[in-house]
Amino acid sequence: MPMKQQKIKYIIYSSFILLSLLFYSCSPKNTENQPTVAAPEKTSVENPPPTKTEKQPTQVSGTETPNSWVVGKITILNSAGMPLENMAGIATEKPNAFDEPIARGNLSGPDGISTIQIPKNKRVFIRAWDPILHYFPNNYFEIPPTDADFLEDMQVLMLEASIIELQLFDKDEEPVANENVGLMMFHPKLGPWWPCDGHTDESGNIQFKPVPAGMYNLRLKTERGMILEIKEIKIPPASTINLGKIKPS
Repeated sequence: MPMKQQKIKYIIYSSFILLSLLFYSCSPKNTENQPTVAAPEKTSVENPPPTKTEKQPTQVSGTETPNSWVVGKITILNSAGMPLENMAGIATEKPNAFDEPIARGNLSGPDGISTIQIPKNKRVFIRAWDPILHYFPNNYFEIPPTDADFLEDMQVLMLEASIIELQLFDKDEEPVANENVGLMMFHPKLGPWWPCDGHTDESGNIQFKPVPAGMYNLRLKTERGMILEIKEIKIPPASTINLGKIKPS
């Protein structure tokens, strides 16, 4: 190829590259910064009791945000109006005393205060709970769904646990001996309230403890399937009530 033609081709090729670079440098570029999405914090769904100085509310699961929960403060008192230590606020979806809580507060300190977080979109019932069952709550608070961030302060009165004693016989008036017996306590208006069980001795004597104070209907069920009902039993706090001889009517 003649030298003159090679030179012309080289000039054309160089000009093409130069124009391409100028076009690229002048073209518009996307200068927006893409938002950074933070990974959700992994939190535990378990609630081991915090230390007395932490006073932390119930932890939130990884699928919830803090804005989904409302905070409540519960002051827990005994029958003399004095603060109770080592009690926890709890929230359940039913008013009875034995459903598994959906939220737990911290254990109360000397001031008797437990702080709890509950979901805003649920109707719940708040009361206090004694982990060693020396006390049972005497009142509770029904909390409807809310948009608030804080609940009004609550006070829960705790009454000392009691004991029920009786002597159990079958329809032939023979003692129900050496047998496990279940007890369900029914609130007169709110239904099943507190379960308990015990074992009879050789003479059919049995104790149920601990049980909450109050007015209840009782249902007994033996291992052999015998069921007995006892209506309107008043149980004072911190007492042992003896129902005497119980047999099918």
